[in-house]
Amino acid sequence: MSGFQYLSASLWIFVTTFGLVIVLLALFAYLWYRSRVKAVGIEVSSVANLAAEKDQLEAEIAQCRKWLENNKEDLLKLDAERKQQEMLRQELADQQTKVAQEEQKADELRKEATDLQNVVSSLTLDRDRLETEKVDLENKRDAAKKQANTAEQVKVQALIKNKEAQEDLKEKRNEIKELNNKVTDQTLKKDSLVEEINDKKNKLDKLNQDLKNAESEAQHVLKAIDEETQRLEKTNAQLFELKQELKDTKDELAIQQRLENETALKVQKYQTEVDRLELEEIALKSSIKSLEVLAKHLSKQLDGQGGDTTDSEEKYRDLWYPIPFPKLEPAGGSADERQLLKNTVDYIKGQKLYFPQRVLYAFHTALKIGDISPLVVLAGISGTGKSELPRRYAEGMGLHFVILPVQPRWDSPQDLFGFYNYLEKRYKATELARAMVQFELYNQTLWPLPTDWEHGRSDRMLLVLLDEMNLARVEYYFSEFLSRLETRRGINLEDEKERAKAEIALEMGSLRQDEKPIRLFPGQNILFAGTMNEDETTQALSDKVLDRACVMRFGRPKEIIGQTSEPKRSPAEKGLTFIQWNSWQKGTNSPADEEQVDRWINELNNAMDEISRPFGHRAAQAIQSYVANYPDWVPNRIQIAMADQIEQRIMPKLRGIEIADAGGPIHKIQSIIEHCDDQNLLNAFKQGSSNQQIFIWRGIDRTE
Repeated sequence: MSGFQYLSASLWIFVTTFGLVIVLLALFAYLWYRSRVKAVGIEVSSVANLAAEKDQLEAEIAQCRKWLENNKEDLLKLDAERKQQEMLRQELADQQTKVAQEEQKADELRKEATDLQNVVSSLTLDRDRLETEKVDLENKRDAAKKQANTAEQVKVQALIKNKEAQEDLKEKRNEIKELNNKVTDQTLKKDSLVEEINDKKNKLDKLNQDLKNAESEAQHVLKAIDEETQRLEKTNAQLFELKQELKDTKDELAIQQRLENETALKVQKYQTEVDRLELEEIALKSSIKSLEVLAKHLSKQLDGQGGDTTDSEEKYRDLWYPIPFPKLEPAGGSADERQLLKNTVDYIKGQKLYFPQRVLYAFHTALKIGDISPLVVLAGISGTGKSELPRRYAEGMGLHFVILPVQPRWDSPQDLFGFYNYLEKRYKATELARAMVQFELYNQTLWPLPTDWEHGRSDRMLLVLLDEMNLARVEYYFSEFLSRLETRRGINLEDEKERAKAEIALEMGSLRQDEKPIRLFPGQNILFAGTMNEDETTQALSDKVLDRACVMRFGRPKEIIGQTSEPKRSPAEKGLTFIQWNSWQKGTNSPADEEQVDRWINELNNAMDEISRPFGHRAAQAIQSYVANYPDWVPNRIQIAMADQIEQRIMPKLRGIEIADAGGPIHKIQSIIEHCDDQNLLNAFKQGSSNQQIFIWRGIDRTE
């Protein structure tokens, strides 16, 4: 092919290729144009978004520039520090290279003296080590023999050995370090070492002999160590056997202790039954004697002798009839209030009952202020333990206990103390009157008691429970007696005339010449509590009773708690005395606490006055006394005690008020509750005053 033809062919190929490229470009442009036309609508719709993003990005860029401008000096400083660090790294690398070169030279020098130095050093070290280990092993052998008597001593010795081994290891490491330093020095003194080696070679044979002797002694020591190790293993085995025997013995002792506890409970139960039977025997003998007197009297009437021939023994025989209290020896010395309350909590748990400690402390404190607030009322639905709490409290604390079931027909004080039967011509006494005779503090010497009557318990404490006290109108049968209880405060108890203001005179029919009526003084050694159910069969308490009582309302439990698994415990073995009870009484709070409580009381009374339900000095003094007598070992006792008094004295008086007319007072009372920091009381208060027309007090479930 000629050059012209080749050029023509090449040109044709170029033109053809160029044409195809133009066609393809045109086609691509057309397709691109169509796609852009379709995308224009979408792009136009997103212009606003892009503009917003642009503004945001510009703001961020401006913020970054501002940050760079503010931190320019710090960045320059960091850059300078980075350059300085790079220079230091380079210098460090150079130094490391020099150190490596120096170490290589030192290694070469060490290699020249290694053969000779290793021989001398190893022999010297071996000799010193063997001598040291020989002494140490002999000491350890003697110590192991002396300390192998007990396993604990062996353990201590093992710890000591371990510590000594660590110290030896540390010392050897230090020696190795020192030897390395010496090798460096000796390398510089190679010529002098060569001369010294000749002298040390002469001593090598002697050292070898010493080494053989040391190895022989080391074998003996190792053998002794093996023997001691075997003895130690044997001792450990004996120790394990002894521990197993000790465990078995402890298990047997636990079983024996449990059997002894069960036996003690049975003995106490039988002793209580024996005491009851003995008292019943005394009572039966008294009844038989009374019946004989009555038979004699009736016989005289049948014979036509007539007349009032009833003697004092027959007239008062019901009153002198003793109540069979358990025989509790008086507790000696001073009673620890905190320990007794703890024992009572444990005793109640052992009876398969549960009362929160807060409830027990509140009941205990309410009883302590019996002088100014002589009644503790336990209110709520049936089955919440209102009757069990006073009974078990008395048993755990060592108090005597009497329960009086109130009847719906009660309408006068005679239902509490009894009455004179004019037909039988004798006084029909109740359990309360008979108990008050036994616990009388002042008048027993004035009564015509039988010569063999030895049932006085004036040095002890008695808790009286009026069970379901609101089955009848409390004001009918208890109001007069409640006033007498309150009268005890502020009178001279040693003055017979003053004391008579608080005494109850029993009606005894016609009195003979020089015969005085029987008067009972309700001493401070007699405590009173009552239970009340709240249903359609019961009566509400009047303001007179509420002002003189601490009302503890048992709310419905939100969760039913099963019986506790606490071990059964015995009740108190010693009886609490009146003197010991009085020793727990406290007169006032500290000045700071007194001021705080007074401020709360005044705020409460102002709020109650706005809803026409204020309280007087008696209630205010009772609140102060309650706070002062609350257990002083309880943290935040002032707030807790004040919250208790709001619950016991203020909440019952709010029942039935119209919420719409009492918004301000309700808010003030709620504010005081918040300062007392009692969340349960606050929740119960809000529940009683929210979303309803009148205030409904449902009580508090303290089990939460």
